Amino acid sequence: MPSPFPGMNPFLEAPALWPGVHGRLIIEIGKHINQSVSSRYFAEIEERIYLCEADDPASQCVIPDVLVRETLSPPVELDRPAGLLTMTPPVRVRLSDMEITERQVVIRTMDDQQVVAVIEVLSPANKTSGSQGRNSYLVKRRELLESEIHFIEIDLLRAGLRTQRDPGIPASEYRITVSRSESRQEVECWPTGLTSPLPVIPVPLIRGDADVLLDLQAVIHQIYDDNNYDRRVNYSGPVPPPELRPESVRWLRECLRVGA
Repeated sequence: MPSPFPGMNPFLEAPALWPGVHGRLIIEIGKHINQSVSSRYFAEIEERIYLCEADDPASQCVIPDVLVRETLSPPVELDRPAGLLTMTPPVRVRLSDMEITERQVVIRTMDDQQVVAVIEVLSPANKTSGSQGRNSYLVKRRELLESEIHFIEIDLLRAGLRTQRDPGIPASEYRITVSRSESRQEVECWPTGLTSPLPVIPVPLIRGDADVLLDLQAVIHQIYDDNNYDRRVNYSGPVPPPELRPESVRWLRECLRVGA
């Protein structure tokens, strides 16, 4: 069954679902670009790694690839009297830094592997104030904006802080921006509301080559259809935070009624 909403499905922002959705978004975006781009280019999934402390503000919304622990006491082997149930002694550990891997779509030239464009899909950690995930992302973002690489940022999360605060950009639930390397002072922006389809955006390449078009709505629908989200989403429950306006709740429930 297709998604009941014409645009982004806000139920996919649930903490239990978003990590999988986020990973699939990156893979599907790379796949769509490779299907459309000329033989001069290719899209690849690349990684960056940062360390996140156990008490980091975003520690509850990140999934570590490696968790380092410090052992405080070794396991103890005890003789158990026959018929007497005793607790098995635990190994006491202290959580240390978590190694977090974040992935992005990188478009390169086929001949010399030159990086042409980077596409970032924001995660909750990127939008949590004071978190290492946000700090690490903002540093990487600044480096890209100071380079000759085109930069595309896709924010499909209503919660959290925006990375770019500009009073000239209309408020909206979702935001996609394209920053071309040759015109950093002018950012192409798609502030997208909950009730609107996600946009078709340009992905810039080397000057003189036509942009590749990326249909974000088609990507979201593909992910939803291919991964059984119609059976995994709890549509009887509330929408994940932040709380919607009453008119948005009415619209959402009407979409669910029509799509049922």
